[in-house]
Amino acid sequence: MADDIPQDQTQTTTEPTQPPTVPSADQPPVEAPPVLTTTEQPPQNPPTETPTVETPQPSETKTETPAPAETVPTVSPPIFDIPALHYLFSGNFPVTFSFGQQSDNEEIKKKFQEWGIVGHNGLDFGLSAGNEVFACDSGKVIQSGVNGDFGTSITIQHSWGQSIYAHLQERKVKEGDEIGVNKVIGLSGSSGAAFGEHLHFAIKPNNPDQNNGYLGFIDPAPYLSLPSQKEEVKQETVETPPVQTPPAEEQKPPEETKPPEPIIQQPETTPQQSIEPEPRINIEPEKPAEQPPVVDQTEVQKQVEEKLKIELDARRLKANQARQTKREENLMKIEKLIEERKQINNNDVCDLLRVSQSTATNYLEDLVNRGTIKLNGKGKATTYSY
Repeated sequence: MADDIPQDQTQTTTEPTQPPTVPSADQPPVEAPPVLTTTEQPPQNPPTETPTVETPQPSETKTETPAPAETVPTVSPPIFDIPALHYLFSGNFPVTFSFGQQSDNEEIKKKFQEWGIVGHNGLDFGLSAGNEVFACDSGKVIQSGVNGDFGTSITIQHSWGQSIYAHLQERKVKEGDEIGVNKVIGLSGSSGAAFGEHLHFAIKPNNPDQNNGYLGFIDPAPYLSLPSQKEEVKQETVETPPVQTPPAEEQKPPEETKPPEPIIQQPETTPQQSIEPEPRINIEPEKPAEQPPVVDQTEVQKQVEEKLKIELDARRLKANQARQTKREENLMKIEKLIEERKQINNNDVCDLLRVSQSTATNYLEDLVNRGTIKLNGKGKATTYSY
């Protein structure tokens, strides 16, 4: 290679002034090296080479800037990978507490602060106790049993994320079970920190955003569009009989219509007969002139809204009564425990009622305010006795 370089230089010595301007702008990485090897004009070549070495570096840094922008949209796709989900029950049950909704109840506000959420992180359906609860999609059970304030709950791992069913009365599956679509997994109830009988349903996608204010949970309402298992079975049974009957009837008339008899030509000879069916057509327009469209839809909507309000008020009253009776039962259990042990602490109440630390403290403070028990000590050494 050393012998080839001087030969090229002798050929290009006649045009030394033109190449330095062309390669610096068009192809700096290819023609710059032969300029460095020229020994005839060392002082002129190095200054031309130094800018050519510096110019490609900023051009490379410009191409690296769009690379981080490509990584930004990769965060959102997991949320939109959730398929259409099945409803969790059969029948009509309204949403009593929607996703992100706030509450005026001070106890619910305290729960939100304790859990670290800015609003309701799921959907509450007004199911009464004992209703069958279905899985929204196929998956594997990863949690089944008592789960803190969720009470008796079930968590299913799907291909797109997780679904949770809380405050159940009874569970029909255990951890490790493979769940098919619309399989009955439990019965609705009011276990845990539930303010009345209802079903709490929540979903969390794969790679969730833990900083979204709801511990990574998202609103499941846009994805609930498929009916439950029982409703699908009813639709199939209703549709099958009419599908079989019409083809049997349709096969008979084609036999009668097969002969293309020249009867069609007869009405041409008797035009009076074609005039007779015309008065029959005049009878039909009289039928739509009936009074059903006179009903006002606004009044119907008002009546429906009033009925819904009455039902919701009745359910809330029933839920408050059930919550109050349950609270009194728990307070009686705490009093019996104090009678047996003479002295208890906050952890004893948590183990007895399977509730959180804050809920146990509320129960004990209520008994102290009533004058039923006494408070001994402070901090972690706090105990309660008669």
